[in-house]
Amino acid sequence: MKRYLPFVIIAAVLVAAVGAGVMMFRSSQPQPPATPTPASDSRATSNGLASKGVVTIDEYGDYQCPPCGGLHPILKTLKGEYGGRIQIAFHHFPLTQLHNHALEASYAAAAAGLQGKFWEMHDLLYENQSLWSQMGDFRPIVINFARQIGLDVQRFTRDMDGLQVVTIVSEDSRRASALGVNSTPTVFINDQLIPNDKLTVEGLRKEINQRLPVSP
Repeated sequence: MKRYLPFVIIAAVLVAAVGAGVMMFRSSQPQPPATPTPASDSRATSNGLASKGVVTIDEYGDYQCPPCGGLHPILKTLKGEYGGRIQIAFHHFPLTQLHNHALEASYAAAAAGLQGKFWEMHDLLYENQSLWSQMGDFRPIVINFARQIGLDVQRFTRDMDGLQVVTIVSEDSRRASALGVNSTPTVFINDQLIPNDKLTVEGLRKEINQRLPVSP
C-alpha cells in the first residue's frame, strides 16, 4: 500500500487542479442577463408594493381603446382624492386585432418606464388618444411625446424595439389572458373583478370605501 501512496496523492492533486480549472473557466464566462421582471408600473410606494391597508386597483388596458380613454380621468380623479390610500397599477393588454397602434403605444409607455417616466407617457397617450389614433404613422407622435417629458430620445426609440420592453408587454398580456381578461378596460380591486357598469367615479369610490380599513 505504501508503494502506491505517492501515486494516489499525485492523482488526487491532479483531480483537484482540474476541478479548480473548470470552476475558474465557468466563472470567467459571461453570464446570461437576468430576465427582466415584467412588472407593471403603479402609482404606489417607491418599492412598487402596496402597504398594509392600501386598496389596490389593477387596470388591464389598451391605449387606443376609447373606453380606456374614458376611464383614465376617472382613475386620476380617484388618485387625487385618496392619495396613498390606493395604489393604481396599469397592465398592458393591447387589442392588436382591433387597434393598429395599440401594441406600439404599449411599447412606448414601457420604454418611458425604463427611464422613470411611465406615468407621464401613459397620461399623454390617453389624453391625446383622439389625435394619434387616426394617424398613419404613430412613431413621430410618440417621439414628440418623449421629448415633451424629457426622455433621452435615442434610448427611448432603441428601447421601444428592444427585448426588455417586448417582454414587459407580452408578460402583461399573458397574465391578463391567464386571468380570463378578454376586453378593455378590465379592472380588479384587491384582486376582485369589478363589473363594467361600476367603472364610474361614484361606482369605484363605493368599491374603494368598502375595502378601506375602518378608522379606530
